[in-house]
Amino acid sequence: MQQFDPNIPGLIQGEVTIVTIIDPAGEFPPFQVGNHVLDRTDAFKISVKWEVTGPLRPLWLAALGGQWNVQAFAESLGGGPEILLAADNTVNADPAVSNYAVELNVPPNTLDEGNPRSQVSGIYKVVVSVFLDSNLGTPGFDMTGFNEGPIIQVEDPQ
Repeated sequence: MQQFDPNIPGLIQGEVTIVTIIDPAGEFPPFQVGNHVLDRTDAFKISVKWEVTGPLRPLWLAALGGQWNVQAFAESLGGGPEILLAADNTVNADPAVSNYAVELNVPPNTLDEGNPRSQVSGIYKVVVSVFLDSNLGTPGFDMTGFNEGPIIQVEDPQ
């Protein structure tokens, strides 16, 4: 599921276009893009790309300014944690830019491995949000987008 607000067709729209898991432990090639089973003891990256389009984009972004707050969350399927995996707030909201990208770094041992003798599945849905805060008052001019997926599994190599 992808959502973006504001969504005024023909004037301003956005979309979180790509969310990719990058597993540096892959052997061929050195970086496996789109791997769905990860070694819990390795760090991994989440690549996030989003765009904002429409004739109101430059005006809206100029009025808000600031930095995009990009966050990736893991939601356990079955028992297990629901946590913030990584965040970045260094991407400037530039009125001249419509396409944005960032790589989030997830530290090793962030997620729990599944255990057949417990409620922890070790399977997680990754959800990403991009958010640009507004201090312009009512009715609210924040910009936010979401992308749901992919699903990953975390395993211990031992």
